[in-house]
Amino acid sequence: MKKKIEVGTAIFIVIVAIVLSCLVTYMYLTSMMPSLVTKENFYDRITEVNKTIEQRYVGDADENAAMDSLLAGYVSAVDKYSAYLDADEYAAYTAQMNGKYSGIGITVKYISASGLLRVTNVKANSPADTAGVHIGDMIQAINGSAVSEMSYDEAVALLRAENGTVINITLLRDDNQLEKSVTVADYITSSVEYRLLQGDVGYVSISEFGNTTAGDFKKAMDSLENDGASQYIFDVRNNTGGSLSAVVEILDYLLPEGTLVTLKDKAGAETSYSSDKDCFSKKYVVLINGSTYSGGELFAAAVRDFKAGQLVGETTYGKGYAQEIIPLSEGALYLSTKMYYPPSGENYEGIGVSPDIESVMPAELEDRFYELDESEDVQLIAALSALGKTVSPAENTEN
Repeated sequence: MKKKIEVGTAIFIVIVAIVLSCLVTYMYLTSMMPSLVTKENFYDRITEVNKTIEQRYVGDADENAAMDSLLAGYVSAVDKYSAYLDADEYAAYTAQMNGKYSGIGITVKYISASGLLRVTNVKANSPADTAGVHIGDMIQAINGSAVSEMSYDEAVALLRAENGTVINITLLRDDNQLEKSVTVADYITSSVEYRLLQGDVGYVSISEFGNTTAGDFKKAMDSLENDGASQYIFDVRNNTGGSLSAVVEILDYLLPEGTLVTLKDKAGAETSYSSDKDCFSKKYVVLINGSTYSGGELFAAAVRDFKAGQLVGETTYGKGYAQEIIPLSEGALYLSTKMYYPPSGENYEGIGVSPDIESVMPAELEDRFYELDESEDVQLIAALSALGKTVSPAENTEN
């Protein structure tokens, strides 16, 4: 027979269980109190500001715009790599990852000596490219207004407009004045550019890692192989990072079997990506600089750790956090949720990836980065030298 528990003992056990439960609950709530108080203060401050604006502000407040700005400021203060994207920004980001952009497709730099804007880059297939705008062109006027008489922000704002807007630009090119009409529109461009150097060196530049980058990279390699390339330069200078899957797919193409990258989240959980046995067998080097960022750094670090190719240039930026897009009820968060660990297991956050062969780009050449030819680009010359090629540097590299 089963031994019966006396009523008094049962009551005592119940009381002890209740006391323990209350104690655990009390301890948990006590530990949470500082966090709860902090959050209450946070919301109280927002409410106070909002009420003050409602009561005292003489204009009309756009509460939706205010909320977007509040969230953007909060997220950027938490992490310099993260961002809050409103609905339009989220849509634009998604399109850009698929190679689709909106605008006229140029990057400009303010030149203090003349007060003009120099076109430092033109996206292939963009409206500016179609209209005949060239890298190195100086923008004198926008819609008839002299650039030298406005601030940089004012000038750039005139170059940004809604799709369908026609922007009239006055350019100075080799002392000749040109008039160009450029229509703001969506356009699709590739993040991969390539060409053959010195007869047998395949040069492949990757500006970012988007959803189409891996496919474009393989097409570039096939084309260069057909043209007779026997060694390669992979240029990830000024690479802005992007899709991890694109980085992994290209590394898998290049590297032998092994772990390419391990990601670790806040809880310590790890996710690893590996390559298979197939690999690229021809000699290559990788060009890097201080603006090689995130996924570009991972690419360089993996090549270094597998000892597959030398890194040439300057130490990279040092962004070892991985971000993901987290959709919200309105907009999305572009949030750092993991840390990158390349094959070496050493995260490069705040440190960067160092080159095997250092080559520093002079400031006057850095300003004209996308205008440089083979004889001016000292880092490209160093990369060619690492492959046994000789290039005579330009005698005059001054602007």
